[in-house]
Amino acid sequence: MNSFKRILVGLDLSELDKTLIQYISMLTAVLDVDAIYFMHIAPSLELPDDVVQKYPDLLAPLDESLEKGIRNRVDQYFENKKNVDYQILVKEGNAADQILRWSGIKEIDLILMGRKRMLKGSGILPGKLAKIAHCSLLMVPEFSLPKISKIMVPVDFSRKSAMALAAGIGIREVFRAELVIQNTYRVPVGYHASGKTYEEFANIMKGHAEENAKAFLSKNDVSPAHVQLAFSLDDDNDPADKIYQKARALKADLVVIASRGRTGIASVLLGSVADKMCQNDTDIPLLIIKDKKENMGVLEALLRL
Repeated sequence: MNSFKRILVGLDLSELDKTLIQYISMLTAVLDVDAIYFMHIAPSLELPDDVVQKYPDLLAPLDESLEKGIRNRVDQYFENKKNVDYQILVKEGNAADQILRWSGIKEIDLILMGRKRMLKGSGILPGKLAKIAHCSLLMVPEFSLPKISKIMVPVDFSRKSAMALAAGIGIREVFRAELVIQNTYRVPVGYHASGKTYEEFANIMKGHAEENAKAFLSKNDVSPAHVQLAFSLDDDNDPADKIYQKARALKADLVVIASRGRTGIASVLLGSVADKMCQNDTDIPLLIIKDKKENMGVLEALLRL
């Protein structure tokens, strides 16, 4: 997590901004961050001509007014602002396009966005960015507490999982948090041909998952004694839901997953489970780890469109 040197925080002037500013304040208290960009995207920064003509002294330029409002919030909730350089960016246009563009211009390592559950607004922007952003993305639900004491990393024992595991270990070391490695397993179709019941075969699959987990940790130089292992039976083909159920049961403060980690456009897009997790209505922050260097070429291509 110490690789997150440059962080972009998306603000929308709602109550969610307080949560995000307090969260980034918590992160900068322990991380070696070089720069933070508090960014707000307005559909337009121009007032209608008839309003300007009728009330010429109503407002300063809209971008200046918005910047002042954001600065007031930052001053109020960002306790560690003296420890890091920060800027406030107010732009106009499509929010996803502008954040994607400026994350490239500013060489951003991590985008911090809010997830709305009850507050007014669509809340779909974080899910869009999760699919197309070249860098890692941290999605923080409204009213999340600024703390990280238990981290859960769902794994399927792939290279993608190894990237998430490495991030989870880094976060654990920085925050001195507990680390849980979680795997979701299934009973294969046709299990009845073995002559065993569903429950019996589920126990067999759990045993295989436990063996694979230990081998996965060993391959990545992690001692099983230093992590907690957790397993979930996916009995209705909804692994994303099982991941969050386990995270809630364990009272995890953060879930860490990774993008596919392949070359080309597939490295930017998420897998089906990760994509479902982005859409899931949850109160647990979700960190999506991406290989920034691997994805930069795709970002440049997207920006040329």
